[in-house]
Amino acid sequence: MKILKTKNTLNSQEIMVCKLLKENYELEKIAEIMQVSLHTVKSHISKIKRMNLN
Repeated sequence: MKILKTKNTLNSQEIMVCKLLKENYELEKIAEIMQVSLHTVKSHISKIKRMNLN
């Protein structure tokens, strides 16, 4: 059985951003914790917001 990933699915990085936002971390701290750029964190948030609008 193959599980298809749709565009309406959060990936593990986006889920981590959600969890850290829920814990009230600032974006810069999230980037530091995840060892990614601030731009990447903002991109993840943008996708999360788009999904919530659909």
